[in-house]
Formats: sequence, structure tokens, C-alpha cells
Amino acid sequence: FNNGSLAAFINGYLPVVGLLGLILILPVIFGLVARNYEHRRTQSDIQRSIFSRYFYYQIANIYITVTAGSLWRSLAEILERPQNVLELLGRSLPQVVGYFVALLITKILAGLPMVFLRVGALSRMLFLRSMFSRKMLTQRELDEVYRPENVQYGWEFPTQLLVIIICFTYACICPIILPVGAIFFGMALMVYKKQLLYVYTPVYESGGALFPDVCQKTLGGLICGQLTFIGYTIIRGCRYEPLFLLPLPFFTVWVIGYFNENYANPSKQLSMERAKECDRISDLKAARRRGVPNQRGQGIEERKEEFDKSAYRQPVLTVHAMLPMNYRAGEPDPVTEDVRRKLQDACRYEFMVDQSGDGLGGASRHFSDNSLVDHDDYNQASLRNAI
Repeated sequence: FNNGSLAAFINGYLPVVGLLGLILILPVIFGLVARNYEHRRTQSDIQRSIFSRYFYYQIANIYITVTAGSLWRSLAEILERPQNVLELLGRSLPQVVGYFVALLITKILAGLPMVFLRVGALSRMLFLRSMFSRKMLTQRELDEVYRPENVQYGWEFPTQLLVIIICFTYACICPIILPVGAIFFGMALMVYKKQLLYVYTPVYESGGALFPDVCQKTLGGLICGQLTFIGYTIIRGCRYEPLFLLPLPFFTVWVIGYFNENYANPSKQLSMERAKECDRISDLKAARRRGVPNQRGQGIEERKEEFDKSAYRQPVLTVHAMLPMNYRAGEPDPVTEDVRRKLQDACRYEFMVDQSGDGLGGASRHFSDNSLVDHDDYNQASLRNAI
């Protein structure tokens, strides 16, 4: 234990494991803040809030925590000459490259397998199976055990950005980190491709609203890496290299503005050409369905007729009453069938929807980005109103 291999192993990997544990807890805290303090209502808005805060934490973890000691020791010098900040970054960051290499290796050997294994869903299933008997659980409780899992963009994107920012920062200072980063992204491609194709089930649609933020923050991480490398060349005594590197951060800032002006902002609105093309196609489809000659405006009138007037209302106020589900899906349940008949005979509901799919016009679940109300809340609200 005294300066032995075990002590060296613990001193080398315990800080990394502690950091990964904090990284796993932070998105939960950020999600609670977005829901309960900021009162964000849509899933995409919550994920965007988690993503922004999580990303800034990653930046602070790389550039502030590793330079905190140097900043404190050189505070007086920085106050007198603020231009020494770049020199401080160039002096302190190369000293911790071994820590970040160990972090990437840990994410390859532990982080990606945890994503592939889905530890949260697995532990929930094992806990419920060990603590409760299947015969004593209702169908709704069983569906909760095997509920679809959605990709958490606010968790996943910052994890990838952390690795790419570390590679940006140390690519020229310590090139040994590049093969480690390449291995991580190669394995991440296989893991997340499998998860997205066969595991994750989308429960809302935001139209790719998070993608411009991801591009912008990726380029922001590139700026941080460029400034760090400029400071590193300064402390190495280079004279001309910093002058040639100085335009790079300004060029990257211009690229960010160019992308926002030409791609991000126009993507939030439908262009006039695309709107005219949509109207033309809808007119053609309407004419073919009705068997009449093509006329301008037919598609618009047809869409008006098919438009759901309750599309923008609160879902809990527009959902129809639900019929009771069978105790087990796909198995006959005489008690439930008897209750269904009594409810229909009593005519207590104007319209009833069968959510079990066993007959009576089974209903499909519809998830909207504009509501966080759960499907079970619909049932409870409808039954309370009926009673």
C-alpha cells in the first residue's frame, strides 16, 4: 500500500471514477431545475436546457479546474497584465494531459459498455422482478417495466462534445490523445447506431431544433482549443507561429455567424419556394383523390377539412374516455369484459376508446412535443370527470 502498485492504481483512477459519477448525476439535477424552477413545458426545451448547462460544465471542468491552482498563484500577475491568461493556459493544460487520456480510456472501457448495457433499465427490471411477483402486477405495471426508452439528447450530446473538445485542446500539444479519441468515436459509432436502430424509441418530435446548438458549441470548443495552442506556442518561445495562428479564432467566430445566418435561422421558418412547392404537391394529391382536374387551392381546402381543431388544445382536455384494460394483454378477462358491457349499457360516455387493442377499435398512443402529460394521467383525468 505504501507507494505500491495498488496505491498508484487508486490515485490514478479514483479521481476519474469520481468525475464520471458526478457527470452522471448532473443531468438529473439540471432536468429538475428546468422542470420545477424554470417551468419548461416541452421535452425538447428541457433537453436543450440540460444540454446547454451540461456543456458549460464540461468547458469549466477542462479549462477552469485544471488551471485553478495556477490562477490562484498567478492572480497578482494576471491583474497587472491580463494578456498573460493565454500563457497561463499554455503552461498549465499540458501538465494534465495524462488525466484526460485516462478519462477517455475509462469512457471507452466503462462508459460505452454502460450505454450498451442500459444499466438504468436493467436495474429497474431486476428490482421489480426480484421484489414483486409477475402474477401480482397489473398489465400497466408490466408495461412500465418494459416501457420504451427515449434517447436523452441532453445527456448524450455533451458526452460526445467533451471528448471532441479534449481532442481539440490536446491535438497539437500531445498528439498521443488522437488515437484514443479515434478509438472512442469508432466504438461510440457502433454502440449508438445499434441503440438508435433497435432500442431507443422517439416519444416526441422537435424538427432537429437541437442540431444548430450542437454545431455552435462544437465550434466554440474549437475556439478554446485554438486559444490554448496559441498560449502554448507563446510559452515555448515561438515568435512567428502565434502571429500566424491568431486569425484562426476570429475565422471560427465568423464561421459560427455564417452558419447561424445561412442555415440555423432560415431553418426555423419555411421558405417561400418550399411553401409553394408544398401547395403544388397537395393540390395534385387532392385532385387525384377526388378524380377531378387539377385546380389551384384544392389541397388547401382539403387540409382545412382534415385539420384537427383540437390539435393545439391541452391533450388532457381533449382525450376521450378510456375503456378498462385487461389484466393481461392478449388474455381473456371476463371481469373486465363485464365491466365494459356495463359501462356501454349505462351510456356514461359519449365516446370510448379501447387502449388495449383487444377489439372495440384499439387506439394508438400519440406523443406530442408540446406536452409532458403521461398517458396514465389521461385515463385518470377522464375517469374522474366521468365519476
